Amino acid sequence: MTALPHHHPAPAEHDVRSLGAVVASAVVLVALLVGAAGILGSVVDLAGWALSSSS
Repeated sequence: MTALPHHHPAPAEHDVRSLGAVVASAVVLVALLVGAAGILGSVVDLAGWALSSSS
């Protein structure tokens, strides 16, 4: 009876998955920062409009 060799997944597969996770998290982080900047800009614009119209 012969023993079957164990097949281990290639380390490159794991590296690609890790790289994909890092890229995906970076994209999400950038999207959150852009969204926060947009909201902050809207609040500043609204505050400026409210202060200028009350004078």
